[in-house]
Amino acid sequence: MPELPDLLYIRSYLNVNVKGRKITGVTVKQPVVIRTTLNEPFDRSLAGSQIMEISIRGPFFQIFLSSNRELIINLMLAGHFQHQRPGERPEGHLCVTIELDDTSRLNLSDNTLMAKLYCTARGQYEKIPRFREQGLDVLSNKFTLDAFLTVAAQHRRKQVRVFLNDQTILSAIGNAYADEILFEAGIHPKTLIAQLDKSQMGHLHTSIRRTLEWGTLQVEKAAQPIQVKVRDHMRVRNRKGQPCPRCGATIRREGVRGHDVFFCPRCQPATRSLFLDWKKLEDQNNP
Repeated sequence: MPELPDLLYIRSYLNVNVKGRKITGVTVKQPVVIRTTLNEPFDRSLAGSQIMEISIRGPFFQIFLSSNRELIINLMLAGHFQHQRPGERPEGHLCVTIELDDTSRLNLSDNTLMAKLYCTARGQYEKIPRFREQGLDVLSNKFTLDAFLTVAAQHRRKQVRVFLNDQTILSAIGNAYADEILFEAGIHPKTLIAQLDKSQMGHLHTSIRRTLEWGTLQVEKAAQPIQVKVRDHMRVRNRKGQPCPRCGATIRREGVRGHDVFFCPRCQPATRSLFLDWKKLEDQNNP
């Protein structure tokens, strides 16, 4: 799924290439992705509007329109945008096409049909699940160490990987960058928040900032089309069986609350007894 560095890159692209354009037409191929709170057809509610600004709130895109309306888009697991220029073909399982006055198109595609596109009056977010329940924005100036320690103290029994991924606590860290953050911080994903002292929590806070900034820079440097998910720079995510770039140990994969997590057993040793001690096994195999 697109994560914060991806969303920032897409937002920047759309504000450069789509902002200011007028919507000349709308085609809906998969109505299941559409949610509207307005008492008129979706396509009619957009036609003639100008795109004023594109913003993000956690995993949601906000497209502000001149008609005092908003499009709120959650790409979910497999959704993606494509800015289709004249002569290009649409990519992926096309759900919605927004035609623009420069003859380009903004496409929303998703082969799982899980993406959601909400059309609402400006500021009316009551019927958008999880939009208003986003937690502390990790990209904002409010994400101070004190604020981070305060929310962490309220969730001391959570595993740190679960804590990082809970959007009602922190908005919004996905699976891939949660693994990279914990690798940067040297913390095992199943460590309980209660097991981390203030110094470790401070290091985790710094690692969140540093890792997301690093990821954003890597995505920008790749300069791929906005429908491409950039992951080549990942150090542990989806690197099971490969050597750790820091110490050479074998990257391992485990499950946390139904999600795959990837980590280095030497750089991120377990701090409590677990079913399988990967560090001990690594040390035995590679003394």
